[in-house]
Amino acid sequence: MDYKKLTVAAALMGASMIYAQDAEIATWAGFRKGAASFTFDDGAPSHVSDGAPLFDKYGYKGTFNVVVNWNPDWSGFGNMAKNGHEIASHSNTHGQNMSGEEASSKQAIAGKIQQKYGIITVAYPNCNVPNKSAVQQNYVIGRICNGSWQSQPDMMGKDGPSDWTMASAIMTGSTGTNDFKGNMQKAVQQGGWIAFLTHGFENKNNGSATYSPTPLSAIEDGLKWAQQNDKDIWVAPMGHVAMYIKERKAAKVEASGSGTVTVKLTHNIKDNVSDYDYPLSIRVKYSGSTANVTQAGAKLESKIDGGYVYFDAVPNAGDIVIAGEGAGPTESSSSAEPPASSSSEAKSSSSTNPWGPRSSSSTEGNSSSSACNNPFDPACSGMAIAEIQHDFQFSVYRSSDNYIVVGGAQGQPITVFNSLGHQVRTTRGIGAVQKVYTGAKGVYIVKVGGKSFKVKL
Repeated sequence: MDYKKLTVAAALMGASMIYAQDAEIATWAGFRKGAASFTFDDGAPSHVSDGAPLFDKYGYKGTFNVVVNWNPDWSGFGNMAKNGHEIASHSNTHGQNMSGEEASSKQAIAGKIQQKYGIITVAYPNCNVPNKSAVQQNYVIGRICNGSWQSQPDMMGKDGPSDWTMASAIMTGSTGTNDFKGNMQKAVQQGGWIAFLTHGFENKNNGSATYSPTPLSAIEDGLKWAQQNDKDIWVAPMGHVAMYIKERKAAKVEASGSGTVTVKLTHNIKDNVSDYDYPLSIRVKYSGSTANVTQAGAKLESKIDGGYVYFDAVPNAGDIVIAGEGAGPTESSSSAEPPASSSSEAKSSSSTNPWGPRSSSSTEGNSSSSACNNPFDPACSGMAIAEIQHDFQFSVYRSSDNYIVVGGAQGQPITVFNSLGHQVRTTRGIGAVQKVYTGAKGVYIVKVGGKSFKVKL
């Protein structure tokens, strides 16, 4: 397995011994073997009506590049952003070359779309690279088309493209490929990153996105395969993968302590484009059977597997503390809530990827809870389920590996209730897209600050 590894030497501090700890940053989120991004150009009506619902069905998120002056469905794309999809720039006018529109298209979209990381990805009309300096000043990554057109390989390596203004993407549809499964398999085998470029869908309302239509059934077959192999392939928006790579390459992780372990995760690449606060996947050698992992007091989802504790954390967001059962912030769980699965399927996935669905090493709390503040009861919560919608500020959704994910909730209290109205998790937002809970199948209500959201696992 390829990862970034740093070992902190033992040191004496007064009469206390700080023992060496191994801390590792995963090459790909969840210690997966490869990555894939699905990107969609032109802001077609079908992207809203057909594309996003398909990805939501499987718990995955795509990157949707809109043309400002083509009157995209701003409300529809805004709702997609609140549900975790990335909305990105494809210029103002879709001219032969978007040079001069790098900043203005970004600003125009940002005025319509609110999302955690802003507008950080651009896809060039006609695959013509504009002013590279302007791209670098406004975006984390710029995307071309098939790499061979620009002497770039189709498959990007673990460290991303050689030129971040020229990230490759394989064209799909009638003039490209529909072999999503095969290309993702190559990404897993090579430890690389594959991106797909899709315009409209066959027999759908595509507006101006008429080039090389792709059958939705082919994309769905690819998503099915990805979900079945989620322990190996990380499917995420292009801008998110780009941030992860850049952060991972620049980050430093240090762990120290005996008993209670303190982990420091830092980098210094913040610029005027991004804070680069996407969570990185970490594992730390750990001999305990239970772990309570917090960052700056906020509880993090964690798994113990093979002598390591695994978790996702945000660089520069405060010290990470790993303590045994009972230490750190507490949470309540319902005695009626079924425990996390301990099936052979869960054990199998955790053996290679501890972020597999509902691993048996989950460290859920065991204290009893009360049904007070039952958000399913309008008389108690003041909000009926039918009225629960996505908020303009926060994003709350289910991920492909069956976690409730919350984004944009920095400093806000987060509480998860099961279908009986019992609290099963309390924590605090750390400003990133963070995993906050996984558990049995069912409907959950997630309260973020004063807002409520419904999520089905």
